[in-house]
Amino acid sequence: MKVEIKNEMIPLITEFVGGLPLVRKHSRFRRELIKMLSENYEKVEDQRMEIVKEHCEKDSAGKPIIKEKQYRIPEENQEKYQEDVTELMNEVYVIEGGNNRELIRTMRTILLKFENQEYQGKESATYDYLYEQFKVDENLEEEAENE
Repeated sequence: MKVEIKNEMIPLITEFVGGLPLVRKHSRFRRELIKMLSENYEKVEDQRMEIVKEHCEKDSAGKPIIKEKQYRIPEENQEKYQEDVTELMNEVYVIEGGNNRELIRTMRTILLKFENQEYQGKESATYDYLYEQFKVDENLEEEAENE
């Protein structure tokens, strides 16, 4: 039992699940999921900044040039920069079963609870993504037998 979440989806997921009206156990596991994802996204942002520094304009000493609190990526580095950032954002954060088994099961229950809710735009896309990644439509008993 595992869930794979693309780095690019983490901000949308934390915003989406943070807005769900939940209580008790469901609320606790939502907070745990948000904490896990947020900690991972901090690392992703650190890595993204390293990519920015790698591709930005540098002075004669090789230090990044910052203009108006921003790094400037020269035109000749734009393509490689975009490739590197895209690669980073497409990497997945994996939530393995084991200690997270109950979190995964509870998130499935939460997603099922909101299955008949009407969503639009990015909320709809985020809900569908979570539903697919948490494999909500799979039989939980069958999965437990297979482990």
